[in-house]
Amino acid sequence: MAKRSRRSSRKSNSWLKRNQTRLIIGGVIAALAVIVITVRQSSLGDIDLSIPDRSEAYTIISRAHIAAGETVEPGTYNSNPPTSGPHSSSVRAGIYQQAIPDENLIHNLEHGHVWLSYRDADDAEAIELLSAIQARFPRTIVVTYRPQNDTRVAAVTWGRLLKIDGELNEGEILAFIARYADKAPESVPG
Repeated sequence: MAKRSRRSSRKSNSWLKRNQTRLIIGGVIAALAVIVITVRQSSLGDIDLSIPDRSEAYTIISRAHIAAGETVEPGTYNSNPPTSGPHSSSVRAGIYQQAIPDENLIHNLEHGHVWLSYRDADDAEAIELLSAIQARFPRTIVVTYRPQNDTRVAAVTWGRLLKIDGELNEGEILAFIARYADKAPESVPG
């Protein structure tokens, strides 16, 4: 009996030594996941999800990648702004006062980002509000001027679109972000 116990103990110690690095790496990954989830939840904590969701779901038309600088034929996308479709390289999250090609921004959507766009370059209220929201989520939101919008402001995620005309409601945009950010095929949590 004593021999079995010693042999068993040696095997256990040997297994532990062989797998120590894997166990440590696994523990570090688990701890980082908990930190990311906690930080994300704390930044979403005060968002009122009782605000009705007026966004629309759109069929995912494509995840095809195209060459940088290549453009897509008019009528390819099934929404304005587009929520999916052929796309090229992404842009960094941030605030852009100029129009960025849809093909670039769709790639951001595929990675779980939120695209907030405004139609009128002189709409100081929209620019200020969207910029403040982007500052709250600096790693996952892109704000752009987009004169092709058919509404004052659009909030876009992969397969989802919220159009806002008239009065802007920060709570509605924040609820959209809480509901749909990081829910894409290649989401990279921010």
